[in-house]
Amino acid sequence: MAREPYVDYQECLDGFTRIRKEMNELINEGNKILLEKSIDSLKMYAANEESIAMDVLAYYYKSGIEGVLPENYQRYIYWEILAASRGNELAIEKLQFLIGYACDIIMEHENYDLIEYKNDIEEDNVLYVLGKNICKVLAKELKIFPVDLIMLEDNHKPYTQEDFVVLRKTLDDCMPKIISFLKD
Repeated sequence: MAREPYVDYQECLDGFTRIRKEMNELINEGNKILLEKSIDSLKMYAANEESIAMDVLAYYYKSGIEGVLPENYQRYIYWEILAASRGNELAIEKLQFLIGYACDIIMEHENYDLIEYKNDIEEDNVLYVLGKNICKVLAKELKIFPVDLIMLEDNHKPYTQEDFVVLRKTLDDCMPKIISFLKD
């Protein structure tokens, strides 16, 4: 069965909110065993291409869950990129801080008319179409795959400026590939 091109923003938001509410209840109860099982379950859904699970994992990796899931900036950003590359409109919007300028570069490209035509870009979907495709190329370039991410040992790795610099450089280096991907 083929994956849908996009997961509607409201569907993403509703799913994200529901799962986060359930997880936060477990956190507030201090139920570490059920919380660990829930994280494992989220990872399995994410490994099976469930973009809402990817987005929720990203959320919890961003600041961590004390005693259960360590803060890990790289995992946060990787899961968010994967969710966006699978068409999760909420994840795409969350990544605007990273991909916004790349969208501008694409829209200013001399072949944007062709890109717009080939990708059925309209005024109301430009961020989602460009964002998804930027993240698809970025995920491929960074060699991030859901199955590989869930196999990694969880470790504490908070945000550093260097992390963002490396990520931004990778995106800059990918721009020709992204443009080519969109126009060919």
